[in-house]
Amino acid sequence: MNPELLIRKAAPVTDEEVSTMVSPLTRTDLAERIMATTVEEAPRRVSPRRRLLLGVAVVGVTAAAAVVVTSSATPGQKVGPLQVGPPSAQAAALSFSRDGDYLIVKVKDPVADPARYRREFAARGLDVDLTLEPSSANRAGSVLMMGGDEEGNDVRMITAEGACGPYTCGVGVKIPVSFKGHFSVVFGRVALPGEHYNTGEGDVPGEGVGLSDVQGRTVADVLAEAARRDITRIEYRYEEDGSDQPYPNGIPADKVEQDWYVHNALAGSDGQVIIFVGPDPQG
Repeated sequence: MNPELLIRKAAPVTDEEVSTMVSPLTRTDLAERIMATTVEEAPRRVSPRRRLLLGVAVVGVTAAAAVVVTSSATPGQKVGPLQVGPPSAQAAALSFSRDGDYLIVKVKDPVADPARYRREFAARGLDVDLTLEPSSANRAGSVLMMGGDEEGNDVRMITAEGACGPYTCGVGVKIPVSFKGHFSVVFGRVALPGEHYNTGEGDVPGEGVGLSDVQGRTVADVLAEAARRDITRIEYRYEEDGSDQPYPNGIPADKVEQDWYVHNALAGSDGQVIIFVGPDPQG
């Protein structure tokens, strides 16, 4: 059989047609890469039949490449890797599991957009506001606080011993499947540098506001450290023998004695620091 006829049957696209399907720039680049390729093995004799099959393969590959380029790109557009199959779904921000008549909910992605939490709750018919607040690394992923409709509210916190360092803390919430009310829950996330957070079980007193290990130190000592750290917005709470009397609404700064003791320091609103003080070291 005529070799030229065989090639035409195997690769019906002609050289002239292929040349119109690939830009001159692409052909030049391909030629340069082919010429730059080195062969490690010694040259071998190629039979006329093998040379014919190689020619068919090259024409076929060139034609296929031309189809990919012309179908995937517009003039001046770069062609990159193509995704095969449907795009991957976004990972869930929450985990849900069933325990009898309850749903067990835990945070999987502690830096997700709060709107994702609401959507995932809403997909299960639940009206829940879940937010994340800065916390120590010990309390990241744990429940900091809960609240909501009181009537018929059977939402519970799930606790685990040793989940916050050596302490027990909330690791999720347990919601009745039939729950139709509204509630909110706050989970902890690792605080960014400079962020204030409330201390809790397992945290060093004052750690969350840049005044680590303040318990038992004098007011004068802690205020000196606060000044060095440019902490100036300070409010005071009074504690003595477990009571806040006679200052249930906070004690004015001019009533705080410099030789009193500091029991804790927590984050207040708008960047404030709240220092708990009293005449006794333990409060």
